[in-house]
Amino acid sequence: MIRKSSFLQISASLLVLVSVKCLPATSDPAQDGISKTMGQVHESACKGNTMLWTKSNTNWQSLKLADSFTLYQNVWQGDKVLDGGKSEIICDSFQQGSLAWRTDFAMPSAPQDDNQVKAYTNVAWAGDSIQLKQLNTFNTVWDWKLSNESKDLVADVSYDIFLASHRECKEQKCASREVMIWLSAINGAKPAGTRVGTIQVGSEQFQVWQGTVNVPVVSIFPVDADRQINSFKADFKELLKKLDQFGVLQDEYIVSVGAGVEIFKGSGNLTTSKYTIELY
Repeated sequence: MIRKSSFLQISASLLVLVSVKCLPATSDPAQDGISKTMGQVHESACKGNTMLWTKSNTNWQSLKLADSFTLYQNVWQGDKVLDGGKSEIICDSFQQGSLAWRTDFAMPSAPQDDNQVKAYTNVAWAGDSIQLKQLNTFNTVWDWKLSNESKDLVADVSYDIFLASHRECKEQKCASREVMIWLSAINGAKPAGTRVGTIQVGSEQFQVWQGTVNVPVVSIFPVDADRQINSFKADFKELLKKLDQFGVLQDEYIVSVGAGVEIFKGSGNLTTSKYTIELY
């Protein structure tokens, strides 16, 4: 009886083992989107890292957070900033494709240079060029706030998208067009050119401006010029389709996508609590 019982137990065990099926590995769609957008991610590169610009420092610094995702110190007209100027960037956290960062800036300016942008402190995507008509996804979320603004602050909080007419273009210097999405125009800041129309983005109405800064520029910003869109979520794939009436072509390629603050003059703090981009 003991032997029979043992045989039955062994047979039952074999049946259980035979009936087990290996399930295919499942993937996380969110993680897949991050990987397709940014490539390999370096989350640890963010925490606690800072970049400081003063008149004695180089105008250009960078902190690489992923293969195609970089935080930039870009005081490209630092020579027009008076003594005492500074820009400090703090990278607070970068997890699951969501970036939190802040900048403390002061850009005193001579009166003759007040209408010129001194810096664009930003985080930027710059991966393999993608043709607009081949886009699968181009979504973004940006939660931000300005604080400690000086009375003379003139600035804009904006996305800056560079497009090219050919796939081989990998840098802004060979771009054929620039598209800017302003979420705030502070104290009279205006984009290049003139107003040519309006456009709806989600629940928001935007003015459309056209001008030229080396290349044709299409800029949009709130119809209410005093409005700050501090919590922004958009499908840029659809937005860029809507801008075809203003010259943006679906045959063009995305070269880079920045998000940050353009500073004409003055001081303040920009704090981004959440920034995400999904682009592939």
